[in-house]
Amino acid sequence: MFDAMSLRLRLPSNIGVRFIGYGTPRVGNKAWADFVDTQLPGNVTRINNWKDPIPIVPPMFIGYHHPSGEIHVQGNTGSEEWVACPGQEYSSAQCSDGAVRTVFSGELADHDGPYNGILLKC
Repeated sequence: MFDAMSLRLRLPSNIGVRFIGYGTPRVGNKAWADFVDTQLPGNVTRINNWKDPIPIVPPMFIGYHHPSGEIHVQGNTGSEEWVACPGQEYSSAQCSDGAVRTVFSGELADHDGPYNGILLKC
């Protein structure tokens, strides 16, 4: 996301910039998330898998916040459904904040996917 923002701030405004990330952690505070939303409106896609705990760290209670654009993959059985989550942080069970309440309730193996049947290895 930092690279996308760096490009957006350095390239002419007529050149499009889009960010697509998988299982990204929070990287800034609410002001940062708001800034990303204004600079890349509708051009941030954060794809988070099922019970992956990485997208909920660092925690919001110490000030970290995601920009808008979460797509949350429901289920990890190969027949997953992708749900668009509204806003920056959304506590519905259909989104990361609601599906994974704590790092300890998550499944680290879900960080690898599957995403449309494809496993990403870190």
